[in-house]
Amino acid sequence: MSNIPQDIQQALGQLLAALGSPDNSTRKHAEDTLYKDWFTAQNVDVLLVFLAEQASSSQDQGIQAFAAVLFRRFALRSPNQQGYSVTARQIDHISDPAKIEIRRILLEGFTAQQTNNVRHKLADAIAEVAKDESSQWNELLPTIMQATTNADPSFRESSFRIISTTPQIISNHDLNESFLQMFHLGFEDENDDVRIATSTAFVAFFEHLPKSTWNTLAQLLPNLLNSLPRLLDSGNESALASVLQSLVELVELAPKIFKPMFETIISFCSNVAQNKELESNARLTALELLTSFCESSPTMCKIEPSYASSIVVTTLQLMTEVCIDDDEAAEWNNSDDVADEEEEEEYNAARQTLDRVSLKLGGQSMAVPLFNYLPNMLQSSSWREIQAALMAISSATEGCVDVLSNEIPKLLDMIIPTLQYHHPRVQYAGCNALGQISTDFAPHIQNSSGDRILPALISMLTTRNVPRVQAHAAAALVNFCEEATKDILEPYLDDLLSNLLTLLQSAPKRYVQEQVITTIAIVADAAENKFIKYYDTLMPLLIQVMQTDFGKENRLLKAKSIECATLVAQAVGAEKFTQNAEQILQIFTQLQVEAQEEDDPVRSYLEQGWNRVCTLIGKSFLPFLPSVLPPLLEQAKATQDISFIEEDDLEEINQNEAYEVIDIAGKHLAVHTSILDDKATAIELLKSYCETLGTDFYPYVNQIANEIVIPGLDFYLHDGVRGTCAVAMPILLKCCIKATGSSQSTEAFTLWKSMADKLIFQVGNDPASELFVAYYYALSTGLNLMGPNALNDSQIQNIGKSLQSNLNDIYERIQDRYSNENEYIEEIDTLDDGYTDEELLVEISSGLKIIFDNNKTRFLPAFLPLTSAIQSFIHDENTGLKKFALESISSLLEFAGEAATQLPDPNILSLFLNEIGSSLLSSDSSIRESAANCVLQAAINGGSSLSGFCIACTPGLTQMSSIPDAKAPDNLAATEAMCGALAAVLSTSGSDIAQQQGNDTINELINTWIKLLPVLQNESAAKYSYLFLAQLCQQNHPSVTGDLNKLSQTVENVVQALMFGAITENEIAKGVVQSVKGLLSGLSNQDQMNILGRLNAEQKAVFANWFNL
Repeated sequence: MSNIPQDIQQALGQLLAALGSPDNSTRKHAEDTLYKDWFTAQNVDVLLVFLAEQASSSQDQGIQAFAAVLFRRFALRSPNQQGYSVTARQIDHISDPAKIEIRRILLEGFTAQQTNNVRHKLADAIAEVAKDESSQWNELLPTIMQATTNADPSFRESSFRIISTTPQIISNHDLNESFLQMFHLGFEDENDDVRIATSTAFVAFFEHLPKSTWNTLAQLLPNLLNSLPRLLDSGNESALASVLQSLVELVELAPKIFKPMFETIISFCSNVAQNKELESNARLTALELLTSFCESSPTMCKIEPSYASSIVVTTLQLMTEVCIDDDEAAEWNNSDDVADEEEEEEYNAARQTLDRVSLKLGGQSMAVPLFNYLPNMLQSSSWREIQAALMAISSATEGCVDVLSNEIPKLLDMIIPTLQYHHPRVQYAGCNALGQISTDFAPHIQNSSGDRILPALISMLTTRNVPRVQAHAAAALVNFCEEATKDILEPYLDDLLSNLLTLLQSAPKRYVQEQVITTIAIVADAAENKFIKYYDTLMPLLIQVMQTDFGKENRLLKAKSIECATLVAQAVGAEKFTQNAEQILQIFTQLQVEAQEEDDPVRSYLEQGWNRVCTLIGKSFLPFLPSVLPPLLEQAKATQDISFIEEDDLEEINQNEAYEVIDIAGKHLAVHTSILDDKATAIELLKSYCETLGTDFYPYVNQIANEIVIPGLDFYLHDGVRGTCAVAMPILLKCCIKATGSSQSTEAFTLWKSMADKLIFQVGNDPASELFVAYYYALSTGLNLMGPNALNDSQIQNIGKSLQSNLNDIYERIQDRYSNENEYIEEIDTLDDGYTDEELLVEISSGLKIIFDNNKTRFLPAFLPLTSAIQSFIHDENTGLKKFALESISSLLEFAGEAATQLPDPNILSLFLNEIGSSLLSSDSSIRESAANCVLQAAINGGSSLSGFCIACTPGLTQMSSIPDAKAPDNLAATEAMCGALAAVLSTSGSDIAQQQGNDTINELINTWIKLLPVLQNESAAKYSYLFLAQLCQQNHPSVTGDLNKLSQTVENVVQALMFGAITENEIAKGVVQSVKGLLSGLSNQDQMNILGRLNAEQKAVFANWFNL
């Protein structure tokens, strides 16, 4: 019996019926009424209770299903009232009596006699209600456990369906035998749908449990895997695919849990993937399961002998499954959608798998099994096998570069002859292989094999070949030319441009013309001024294309002509472009007016085209700015478009590339990412205009900064927008400073404060740590632009807190990553496409140094809380952590000076100094280099209190800088740093060493130090080394003046430093030269000539320029 008054039941019942009306106006009116009158704080409780009642007990099954869907929809919606985030769920914010009533109603409905469809929807509703853990639902778990053993398979399936969505209802309890038995029975169930639901629930349960329990759960794996052959034998291929997909998710969680049965899984999945009689979904899911092992545990796959060979055989077979029932490939060749990959799913999936596996396993594992088959396949009588072999080469070479880079001639011997094969798909595959290896082996292959690749591809740019081959040969040339020099291209430009222009004017397919134009653009970009001879022929053709109205279907051709014309203009330079500049700018102006439809590709290509012309003609572009900027500013001001997606619309929105769906708190939120992609592009272009036009762009700076760039850091749904905004900030600030005449102007200071406040907040709060690189870059560059003391006390305090948070997070992640490897998880680099924590530390270290430099001792109070993290870092075995700690101490000593020796806790610096000393003897050259830099700064800036420490470091400095391979490439940076540090110590504490250890000791140290010269790469080390050398020259020290050989070596050391620009401060360079000249002036002409005679021609030129003897 319902507790809802009859009149309310009647009103809501009428609304429910109207919502299902086929009449649009009736349905729309009902929806409006429901949201306006019932989805409110006052009435939402009764609405949800009513829907739960109707879903559970209506006599109409259609009403039941519809009410259950509506219940879930409104339960998940955010409350209408203000103060709730987009992730808030209405079901979590109703009264306790309403919650209790809804739970009772739904459970009664679930246990009652229902159709399978209704029970599913009730299970989904129950799962959403169960996610609210603010109050206990004690009746739920016993009900579900009982349902898993019900005679009706609908109960069993739906109970596991609830667990898969809300595994915490059982994982919050101790793992016991009853739960294991429940899953065991589910895996053994005679009903396929129950087995699928059990598998899905098991993965969700597994993921929700702590790793310490995985060993217990692993006992169930054989039961799960045993269900696979039964599903295959029963012919239920969709069920097989579903269970395999569950296994994919489990492999991503704990790949090594499958180690005992790995070989069996490989065999089963290979057989399924190769079985042409099975549905594509089952075959491709089996292939994906094999691939997921490689990406989650490459080491396990390398160790298992059957893995690589099975992947190779399976993918090669799948790659032959093209043009089924179309031996001539007529449909393929006649298609105008050259990017369509939906028709050959197996072929495309196999290519991607081979690429992914090769990248993870590398050539050592993949090259041998692959090339066991490829040579024979390339000699096959079947064109499908030949094209499969060629596409396999394309897919695998990037991952196998380590092995194949020395086999380029053999690869070309295999590929190039196939271009003459009679079948177009083989020709296409040959072009694809040449294009791919041109990218994978760049730039080596361009330098070594351009004389083979270019003629081969140019020969395919003829009308005797089918359009798909023509276009693909042109595309492959893009790959080659992107890494080729103009000298490599020059001998082939005549034939290349002749063939391309012929295709441009005669190709029957529009996509060929579009590709040809793109290829010409890239060729011009690579050929640079060598392209001038073709300019007068090509540019009129491009102008004609841009001026002609070919109709809507040819807009991309016009767009690519814009790209080509502007890239050609950049290649030939402003002087040559001048003859067409005015005409092209007029055309662009007209196109800007005409291209108003959002999907018109001319718009985006025109944006880039305007920008290229601007970079070319500079301030002459200013008259066009008022018409170019408004649409760009509008695009850059785009807001985050987020919408709540109903379950029914999920599949459709997932197919739309303009959107990305994210799941938060059980909700599906669609983010219009294409708008945000365009926003990021627009901001990048605005930054470019600002860089190019300088102070003339200043009228737009404040609007862009305050309305676009600074607020853009709040776009948490698009990393690209935030990163682009951060990098744009210093450019806008620089423009403001130049336009207002000073970094201390009111305008510059106001702009910088807004930027700095936002950046400092971001480095402490942004969840995407890879963006910290951009944030620290923007902060560091801004500080350098603004000059000393650019941060106020509050900002310094906040950046200190942000740094502390960053360092603690990084340390935790690195410790977690390098802790003892879990029994079931292989630690792999999960940041292949971004920054690792070690790389991020490098950026933070650079930022910390600049912040310290800018604020000197004012930063010390903010630095002190960081010392705890630095202590942890400096004692860690991880090179990145230790190096960061040493660099931080170096910054402390350099910019805080003697104040660094007066820290509140003197033990801190003592701990640091002890570790610096031991780090000088590290086997890692980068650690030695960082430690030496610390000693240098201690000697120069630490004052007398650190003199003893510096002297104590001299044995370590001389020992490691005098090892036999001290000047080998891997050790040179450390050796130079040690040379600089030793010079600084000898210069500042030399008298103390002599007093404590005697003159012989100091002279021996100086002689040892002299042998470490020259210093050519490390500017700081060079500065102090050559200052000390000048000091020795002025003292007539025997180490530099003892005989002609020593003096000659001194001259050569100084000349080399001048030649390499190692002494960057001109006054220091002059002082060093003057000191050496003083020694030389006392020599006879003959001795001077003898010294000069030891220099080579380049050194003599430098000597003559500086010494003027």
